[in-house]
Formats: sequence, structure tokens, C-alpha cells
Amino acid sequence: MHTLYSGLKRDPGTMETTQFQQQLHAYKLWKTDIIQTIEEYGPWLKEHDMSSPESESRIQHTLDSLRKDRLTIAFVAEFSRGKTELINAIFFANYGRRLLPSGAGRTTMCPTELFYDDVRNEAYIRLLPIETRLLETPLNDLKKSEKGWVHYPLNANSSENMEKALYEVSNTKRVTIETAQQLGLYNANHYEHQAQKPSHVDIPKWRHALISFPHPLLEQGLTILDTPGLNALGSEPELTLSMLPSAQAILFVLAADTGVTQSDMDMWNNHIKGFHKSRQQGVAIALNKIDNLWDELKSEEEIANAITEQCQTTAEILGIDNQAIFPISAKTGLFAKIRQDKPLLEKSALPTLEKYLSEDVLDIKQQIILDTVGSDVGQMLEGSRSIISSNLNDVKKQLEELEELSGKSEEVISSLMEKTRNEQSQYLRDVDSFQTSRKRLKLQAKELQNAINLNDINALIVESRRSMSDSWTTLGLKSVMKHLFEALRSDMQSVVTQSELTRKLVRGVYRKFQNEHGFTVIQPKMFSVMKYRVELELLHQEAEVFRNSPITAMMEQSFVIKRFFTLIVNRANNIFQRASEDIDTWLGSTLQPLVLQIKNHKDLMEKRLSNLRKIGQSRSALQNRVGDLQDQYTELAQQLTSLRNMYNKLNNSRPLVEKERPKPRLVHQKRA
Repeated sequence: MHTLYSGLKRDPGTMETTQFQQQLHAYKLWKTDIIQTIEEYGPWLKEHDMSSPESESRIQHTLDSLRKDRLTIAFVAEFSRGKTELINAIFFANYGRRLLPSGAGRTTMCPTELFYDDVRNEAYIRLLPIETRLLETPLNDLKKSEKGWVHYPLNANSSENMEKALYEVSNTKRVTIETAQQLGLYNANHYEHQAQKPSHVDIPKWRHALISFPHPLLEQGLTILDTPGLNALGSEPELTLSMLPSAQAILFVLAADTGVTQSDMDMWNNHIKGFHKSRQQGVAIALNKIDNLWDELKSEEEIANAITEQCQTTAEILGIDNQAIFPISAKTGLFAKIRQDKPLLEKSALPTLEKYLSEDVLDIKQQIILDTVGSDVGQMLEGSRSIISSNLNDVKKQLEELEELSGKSEEVISSLMEKTRNEQSQYLRDVDSFQTSRKRLKLQAKELQNAINLNDINALIVESRRSMSDSWTTLGLKSVMKHLFEALRSDMQSVVTQSELTRKLVRGVYRKFQNEHGFTVIQPKMFSVMKYRVELELLHQEAEVFRNSPITAMMEQSFVIKRFFTLIVNRANNIFQRASEDIDTWLGSTLQPLVLQIKNHKDLMEKRLSNLRKIGQSRSALQNRVGDLQDQYTELAQQLTSLRNMYNKLNNSRPLVEKERPKPRLVHQKRA
């Protein structure tokens, strides 16, 4: 491990606060405002008798998600592209040294997550032994428990302690070929050039590393995912099935002196590009090692042209916009930062990439939160606003009605009472009709729930596993994998059909009361199965990659079955489970705003009749009732103002940067 300076302890005075750090801090403050607003909304609902178990559950779920939310940037590259050096240069240069092991050859042997554990509030490195690949427990579940992990405390003030602990990430162990095959880590193609097959091979010592470190950016909610090369991505599908898709940004690191190699292309096509077809932002290319193109025998213009040409070629090969390519020298940038050499830092072009991270990535993350909050709590809040606004209009009508009755005869008042009673009778009949519609919706909901019967899906999975275990050939295994996903996709299509029928029925119930009784238009919360369908389709693509992979063909049958079900089929099952939970939650809450409106309208009619009776008995009651309604109007206006303020805060997308810059977008060019 190479060391630039022996000291580790950060000197706050040696480095200015980076733009990324400033923007991340602004983002954290913005998210805190969102959380506080949602925390204010829950008690407001209870105070005004508009709360329900479903609304409380939705609010709590949103708050939990926001509090646990982190900004994740994944660094992906084949080995020897300078990826770990780039992480050191961007995030840890102000420590005056390479924090992560970086040098010639392969340094990242297992996926590594850098973050700060604000629950334990301590620095540590936790390592998962490679032998856990034999378990049928998904990696995500293993990460939730400390059991089975090797734990090393980190002393941020001791360079020796840090070096020794962090170097573990790059360690390997020598095992027999049989052991490597059992773990799914042996590839015979790597040894074709050898006359005799080796008896032992080197494999990574660790399967996954979690590093909690008190860096300012990590403390503010940043997580860095440092991935190993193509072989590790292929043999650890959970990286591409879960961890990479959940990242807000993927930085794909290439080497400027080699360009896009075949292994780079395989990694791009199989593990990066596919997951961003629906959200074509957040993917950028760091064309590293441009210092290898610097040539003292060439002019600066010639060097710049060579770099530009390499960028254009890379963009064409990958089918990505030129703006998503960032030519840099991580090594030069790291030295420049440590030496406080601004001209050299500019030459490294690292600030341009940092600007993208500090602006575009946070903007993407902010928009994701706005979309998520807006589709759930934001929609609830809009419903509350509509109800209070409707109540305000009703009170206003009552006031106008009472003011018109001043000086009217008892005959007029009696006639108005009769008219109101008739309206009330008709309304109560419509409420009975609503109960009938509610029963129809309940029957349709049953059809929707039957379409996503988890017991049937589990039975299908069990039967598929039995068939794979009974299969004698690789072709047989692949056939069962294919048929299983065809069946799951068919089940999902049934859910899509039934959910659309249910949505139409819900819209019809709302439309009836809005059209016939002048209810304020409230858009009911709608369940969309499309996100789960898309997720299943993307998983199907990964299943096809796994099914047709040469690595899969060389694995032992029992290991192939175990990996396929643990890392792919279990995730498919989880997609259906989450969809089922969302459907149940939706069905329990979708009519709640309308139920509140019906109740309020019923109460309003009863109050109108009560007002008319009192006025008919005593004219002095008129002024008293007018005073009461004026007080109600003032209170409702204040409630509406509070809700509008909350709504505006939730939809506040105040810019984290002063001006916009074009965001990188994937483009899909047709090949000739």
C-alpha cells in the first residue's frame, strides 16, 4: 500500500470546504424541512378528527424512509482503471494520504460500502467471510445482523491501525479448486494457458466490507459503494439486482489509455446500462488516466484533441451523451489536492467531475424524494386541503343563506325546510347507493388479491426448485429457469389487468358524488402496479444473463440452484410480496377521503335543518347562528392556510445550486 503522507488526522485548515460538501449540507437541511413538515401534518389530522389507521401508517412509513434515506454513489470498473484512487481523490484527499488501498494491480477484492454509522456512532470495518456464499441467506439480510461478520474497530488518529484494517479489503486466500467450485469462484478459462490444471487457486478472503468512517460527507448521509471487477459482479448478482439499482448515481470508470475494452463493454451492457432505461439520469463515465496521454513531445492542443477524440469514441461505443463523459486524472488530482496546487488540480480536470456530483446527483436525489413524498403524503395533504376548502365553501353558503332569511316570513322558512329535507332524503339514498358501490369494490378487490396470491406463487417456486434439483442437464436447469419467469410474468400481467379494473371502479364512485352533489374534486390515491412490473422485467433480464452466463455453466448444479433461488427468485418473490402489501394498504385507504366528504356533507345538511328550525322558533337565534358560522369560517380559513403552508413546504424544490447545467442522459443509438 502506497502512502503519500504518514499522518492521517485531518487538518481542517488545509482544505477548503468542497462544493460537494456544501451542497450535501444544503440537501440535508432541505430534507430536514420535509421531515418536520410531515411530522406536523400527522398531529394536525388527529386534532381535526381526520386521521385514520391507514393515514397514520402511510405517514410513519414515509418518515421512516426519509430518516433512513442516504445518498449512494456507486463506483464501478474493471480492475486497474484507477477507481479506488478516484474515491481517494474526491473524498479523502484532505487526510493527506490514500485512505483506501490503491496501487498497481487489483486492490478491491470485494464490494465495499463506505458510510458513517450514526446509530453506533463509531468507526469500524466489518467484513463478511467468503464462505457465507454457501448460505441461502440473501446478502441484504446478512447486512442487517452482526452475526457472522468479522469486526475491527478503526482508530481515525492512527495511520498504522487504519492501514492494517483497510488493507484487509484487498486480501485473498488460497483454497483448493474443489472449494473454489463450491463457492462458485472457479473459472477454468482463466487457466487454459497452463499445461496442468492447478490444485489451488486464490479467491477473495471476504465477500463484503462495511466501513463506518467519520468523514464529513459520510456523516451527512453519503454512502460510497466501491465494487470489484466484472468477475465479482457476475458471481455476486445481488450487487446488480439490488445495490446498483438503488444508487442515485453510478460512476463507471474507464481508462483513457486503453479505451473501452471487451470486459468494460460486458460490464456496461449487463450490469449498468439496463437499470437506467427508465430513469436515464445518474450514470456518468469517468475517463480516468488522461495523464497517460500527456506527452511532452506534443503541444497542449494536440493533447486536448487526443482526449476529446477519446471521449467522443467512448460516447459512441457506449451510446451515451458526450456530456456524461468526464476525462480526468485521479492520481494527479489527489496529489494536487494534497499539495494545495490549484493549477495542477485544474489540469487533472477533477473539479468538473466533482461539480457534477455536487449538482446533478443531488438534484436527481431531490427529485426522487419529491416524487415519492408527493405521491403519498403530498396526495393525502391535497385531499385534506380539498375537504377543508369544501367545508369553507359550505359554511360560506350557510352564512349567505341565513343572511337572506333576515326579514323573511315563516312561510318562506318552512318552504326552505321542506326543500332541504327532500335534498337530505335524496342524499341519504345516494349514501345507500355508495354502500352498494362499496360492496362491489370489495368484490373487485378480492379478484385483485386473488391475482397476486402469494401462496400460489410460493407453490410455483417450490415446484420449480424441485424440478431443477431433479434435472440431470444444464439445459434442463435453464429450461426450468425460463418457464418459472414466464409464469411469474404471466401472473404479473393478471395483476395489471385486475388493478386497472379496480381503479376504474374507484374513479366511478368518486365521480358520482362529485357530479351529483357538487363535492370538491379529490383525486383518490391510486395504486400502480407498473413499477413492480418494470422491476420484474429488469429482474428477468438479469435472470437471463445468469441463465446464459458461461460462469453459470461451469458452476456445480447445487450451487447454481442455490444462487438462482437465493439471489434472483427470492427477489422476484419479494416483488410480489411488496406489491401485495401495497395493494392491501391502497384498498384500505382509497375511499377514505370520500367517506370523510360524505360524513361532512351529511353533518352540513343536519346543521342547515337545525338552523332553520331555530330561526322558525326564535328570530334572535338567527344572529347567534350567524356569529357561530363566522367563527367557524375564520377557523376553517386558518386551517386551510396551515395546510397550504405544509403543502408548499413539501413541494419546495428550492435549487441546491445557483444555475442549472444540462444533465447527462443515456441515448439509445441504433447500430447499423
